[in-house]
Amino acid sequence: MGATAPASGAETTSTVSRLATAHSAGTDGNLSSGQALLGSGNSHFNGNPVTIQTTSSGGVYSLSDPTRPGLNCGPFNGPVFTKSTDTWGNGTALDLETACVDVMFAAQKHWDMLRDWLGRNGVDGTGRTYPASVGVNRFDAYWDGVRATFGYNTAHTKQLTSLDVVGFVYGGIVYEKTGSYGGSGLEPESLNRSADEIFGTLTEHYVNHPLALDEPDYLIGEEVNVDGGGPIMHMYDPSLTNHQNCYPPSPGIVSDGGPQDHWFYLLAEGTNPPGKPASPVCAGPSSLTGIGIQKAARIFYQGLQRKASGWSYAKARLATVVAAKNLYGCAEVNATKAAWTAIRVAPQYGEPTCPLSTPTPSGPSSLSEITVTPPMISSRSGSVP
Repeated sequence: MGATAPASGAETTSTVSRLATAHSAGTDGNLSSGQALLGSGNSHFNGNPVTIQTTSSGGVYSLSDPTRPGLNCGPFNGPVFTKSTDTWGNGTALDLETACVDVMFAAQKHWDMLRDWLGRNGVDGTGRTYPASVGVNRFDAYWDGVRATFGYNTAHTKQLTSLDVVGFVYGGIVYEKTGSYGGSGLEPESLNRSADEIFGTLTEHYVNHPLALDEPDYLIGEEVNVDGGGPIMHMYDPSLTNHQNCYPPSPGIVSDGGPQDHWFYLLAEGTNPPGKPASPVCAGPSSLTGIGIQKAARIFYQGLQRKASGWSYAKARLATVVAAKNLYGCAEVNATKAAWTAIRVAPQYGEPTCPLSTPTPSGPSSLSEITVTPPMISSRSGSVP
């Protein structure tokens, strides 16, 4: 999109909270104050009906999720949606309550993906997430340092609340609150943008919708038709939407996450995955075999734990190769290296070599074995351009 994200607010601190526990209704059918419920939503992008976690207090239902502290949804500059029944939205493209159904569904699934695939406790890493607003009258979806905000496509026919876009925006918060501030400039901004797109893609794959809905793919924004041209990114071949396939990223109005997006696809899927798009290489061997999206996601995410000022493609390569070694073994280390080489990011001093000097497991036996550095907060904000 052509719009520029609003500047992020001042750095904020988050209240550490344990994940609240949802309780079912009592045997008498009465609902206690603040009780977590499973509401029914009529969505636009995710089918009908969908189940979303909501709250009842004093006989009033609200689009607020106590099991994921901080998550709620309402109109821009308005209160959280409330009503007398726990059925939400009408499924139409421009209805704001429907947009909140899609946001709540996607944000809840994004949280679950972080927990189940990456071992992360909430969006901020300490058991909390952030509220959402829909219906901002602009061509954008962004995180402003306080809340996730969703507008419309350029034709004003769709709201930007598909699975991948919601995952993109909340993924930008994960990026900010992982490691430390990556700095500004061409490469940190490219890596930030790409990380947001990777988290959006992971959300789609975790949900695994059928083809009739927002199915798992490596396209960004295809369901919302952001600027009238279909997807705004083809991760398997970013050049299809005028992005860079290869390192270095190119300067432009919008940060170009193409090179790292391409790396992620090559690592997860390879160059000629069955039933999926072929992906070109910029250098190195012409044929690569992917290791699967969940392994690629864990390697990418563990690499982010090393994010610091001056974050660059070279540092991301080293961090992910080390992550592959710590999480898995030589096959994954070599695949990670090969995918970086394929987008022209050169080998780095200090990379593990194979055979590894010490035995490594085939992967963590449980998510509890994955070590995550406590998050720090930066002032960088993410936006769908």
